Amino acid sequence: KMKAKKTLRKKEEKKRPMVVAAGNKGQRKSISLGRFVYVLPLLLLLGTAFGAVKLRDYLVFSERFDLVALEVDGLRLLNGDDVLQASGISVGDNVLEIDIQEVSRRLEQVPWIKRAIVMRKPPDRLVVEIVERQRLAWVELGQTYGIDREGVLLPGWRLANESYGDVDLPVILGVPATVDSLYPGLALADTVRVLREIITWWKLALEADPEFCTGISEIVVLSDEGIGLRMAGDGLEVRLPLNQVETRLRDLKRMMPRVYREYPNPAYIDLRYAGQLIVGSKETGSG
Repeated sequence: KMKAKKTLRKKEEKKRPMVVAAGNKGQRKSISLGRFVYVLPLLLLLGTAFGAVKLRDYLVFSERFDLVALEVDGLRLLNGDDVLQASGISVGDNVLEIDIQEVSRRLEQVPWIKRAIVMRKPPDRLVVEIVERQRLAWVELGQTYGIDREGVLLPGWRLANESYGDVDLPVILGVPATVDSLYPGLALADTVRVLREIITWWKLALEADPEFCTGISEIVVLSDEGIGLRMAGDGLEVRLPLNQVETRLRDLKRMMPRVYREYPNPAYIDLRYAGQLIVGSKETGSG
């Protein structure tokens, strides 16, 4: 029995190196787990990307995101149909696929639109914020255009939504057209200095005495850089320098009663020269 036990013990000792082999298996398992740690983020990334593509496909092709309406703020002269037509988009377009920057660019090409901001309002709408241009006066350049406060030409016809006050404006005459092509949307005052000066004068005059300005029917560019105002009613012409707008208008209003009292039918009043009041009579044509 003792021999048998020793023999068995020796056999067991001979088998012990197999434990190392078992250890080798465990080592191989740890190596595989290490590789899995590096592969796992890649699998997660691929899964996320695949899910994002599927989500995008769902959003893009889902009828829930078909455009049904534009919500337009800031309209007074234009209407919603004008904006929709100019935007280049159509009912049924996918809201998420529309290039809103391109839509803004198209809208700002309309002469009446100074600025357009377009925003998405999922699932089925766009919001458009409009800043319209408005006529400051008319200007005669071979044909009649409107012109805004920044010197941008506007169409010469009246819009359906414009009131009488929107179009009852003076006409600027005598502006030399120094460009080959005139069209609504052109910023003419950027290149024509005299027009820029007239617009500046008119804005200051409106601020200084808006009531007096309602009686002006024409603004004429004079050859010596002055300005001529044609008054509605009797057609009196008032000649003024371009500077000191508020002071000149105040002096003019103060002197006009005296002029009509002493000259019953005056043709013009000239206040361009310091300390002088020149009145021309319609009968004699002289002061």
